[in-house]
Amino acid sequence: MAACALLKHKPNPNDADIDAAMTPVVCRCGTYPRVRAAIHLAARRMG
Repeated sequence: MAACALLKHKPNPNDADIDAAMTPVVCRCGTYPRVRAAIHLAARRMG
């Protein structure tokens, strides 16, 4: 839901935007690169 809200607010987020939106919800234990990649992919597909 956080990623969806981010993309509605900012359709082309950069890594810093993604980190800020996902920090409260996702552990940074190595999944961030995949989360960022998934959000960038979703943004491209939505755009």
